Amino acid sequence: MRLQHVRAMARKEWRHLMRDPRSLALILLMPTMLLFLFGYAIRLDVSEAPIGVLQQSPDAVSEALTARFDASNAFHVAGRFGDIRTLRDALAAGDVWAGLVIPRTFAGDLENGDARVQLLLDGVDANTARLLRNYATLMVTAFAAERGRGAPFVVQDRAWFNQGRESRIGIVPGVIAIVMAVIGALMTSLTIAREMESGNLVMLRTAPLTRAEFLAGKLVPYFLIGMADLAVATAAASWIFGVPLRGPVTGLIVVSALFLLVVMLQGALISINTGNQLLASQVSLISTFLPAFLLSGFIYAIDNMPTALQYITLIVPARYFVALSRVIFLKGLSPLVLWTEVAALTVMLLLLMRVTLVRSRKLGLLP
Repeated sequence: MRLQHVRAMARKEWRHLMRDPRSLALILLMPTMLLFLFGYAIRLDVSEAPIGVLQQSPDAVSEALTARFDASNAFHVAGRFGDIRTLRDALAAGDVWAGLVIPRTFAGDLENGDARVQLLLDGVDANTARLLRNYATLMVTAFAAERGRGAPFVVQDRAWFNQGRESRIGIVPGVIAIVMAVIGALMTSLTIAREMESGNLVMLRTAPLTRAEFLAGKLVPYFLIGMADLAVATAAASWIFGVPLRGPVTGLIVVSALFLLVVMLQGALISINTGNQLLASQVSLISTFLPAFLLSGFIYAIDNMPTALQYITLIVPARYFVALSRVIFLKGLSPLVLWTEVAALTVMLLLLMRVTLVRSRKLGLLP
């Protein structure tokens, strides 16, 4: 090995790297971004979890237990309910993560050393449900001890929508969102960059195509492939992993198509701005996979993240699709129950479509 040859090759590669500031910036920013995302997004504890309370008898002892939950770091009372049905609806809609049912005879039973409360849990996120149950048990144990009872009263817990508390039941619908996000953005991020690298866009300028027609023609084949992937993933989730599809299939198809179009336009915009297949693929993976994995609520609850990071999640399309897919799969509800998520994806679709067309005109890709 001759040192001068190595030095010459290294000099050439360094100059090439300096001529590509976008790749250099990506390399330099990646460690910091990963540290920021993993450091702030990953939290395995629970704080300020919204809990609904059903006091069947508004006595002082029941009120004291409710106040104990509201004053804790783990919970905050997000609502008081008059009957079990409204509490169940709040759990289904995700307004509360748990429900505390205090029976009518609670005060007297506590005096007799035989008190019971019921804890209803949203079992879609099995890990969070287990943490909430542990926190609640510790709190009622301390409450009983302060009132002179050596033995804690009984906490009867029930996890709705996932009674077995199986993690895969809640994870698989989120995995579908991540797969669709990565595949949709990656496929389309390469297509326009490939045309730009090969010089085919120069010939396309002579064709009677508008920018909208060009973009639509590019996206349609990948959209059909993405929807086929959705069908395969949904079938595997139901038949292999045993995830129940309780909601309307048409609702799942509509919101999936909406989400797929959003991430495909995101990939097309990346492709137009980079003009390079390698860089486009790197940027698409970073802008889709990491946010979809860490900031969508797929693994880590968004409400447990710092406030600044919660605002950042508002621009992550996967955040809305994860919530919609879990509601459809596990809770059997129409996506219209979470109409704000559907509206957010629709706004993203229209905005990305407009920005992509404007950006392609500024770059002179098509007349």
